[in-house]
Amino acid sequence: MSNLLKHRWFEIRHNPILGITLVVCCAFTLLITNSTGLQYLTDPPMVAGVSYNIKGFFAALTADTIYPLLIISDTFTAMMLGQLFSDRTVDQEVAAGHSRKSIFFSQCITGFSVPNIAVFLAVFVGCLRWVGSIPSPSAEEMIPYLFRAIVLLLLLNFSLFSACILIVAFLRDTAKTITTSALFLLVACWTMPALEQAVPKVHGTIYPINPSLSLYLHPAFLMRYALYSTLTPLQMFWTAGVAVGWTIFFLSIAYCVFRRCELK
Repeated sequence: MSNLLKHRWFEIRHNPILGITLVVCCAFTLLITNSTGLQYLTDPPMVAGVSYNIKGFFAALTADTIYPLLIISDTFTAMMLGQLFSDRTVDQEVAAGHSRKSIFFSQCITGFSVPNIAVFLAVFVGCLRWVGSIPSPSAEEMIPYLFRAIVLLLLLNFSLFSACILIVAFLRDTAKTITTSALFLLVACWTMPALEQAVPKVHGTIYPINPSLSLYLHPAFLMRYALYSTLTPLQMFWTAGVAVGWTIFFLSIAYCVFRRCELK
């Protein structure tokens, strides 16, 4: 298993798609922060508890860019995983004696790591652009918030990408995987505003007062919800639970499909 993971990471590191993904995500975030800048802290906030400091800037920037960054990074990562089937790498790994379970697990590790690295690297690059121009909160305030927000976003990001793993296992073709994954992510991210539109907003903001159950079960909504600085422990537990629930659902189906599929 360890040898398979090392081989998988070697392939990913030397795949030009990884570099393209990181560059595109970082360039996109820098473009947004250069054009928007401190308006993130003066415009109506997208999440609750945004303060005029680097913590508030992180929350506002992440809330604004998380969907396009997720679509970009998840689609490129799905393409990398799809290539493993198209170029028969998976066939060779099975022939070499690796179990389908270990191969599937290595795909999950890749799917968890690559999109999250791309997203958070881009967000932190965008924040670094304004460090020194915005007040910084105390470490006692900043570190717990960042830890909680990042952990929840890691889980939520992977809950959506787990559906892409199902798409990869079902289609086993690079071109079809890219198209279907991108379409799924677009629908997943942009149905959320439609659900949110009918919910009353807090005065002077663009986030809802009482989100509906459909929003509370929607990973895309929870990605912004996880950035609220006012979250209670119960709300954090709910957010993590929904992310884990969707992940288990998609990966269980994906594993069954992959275990029974006939490799070319």
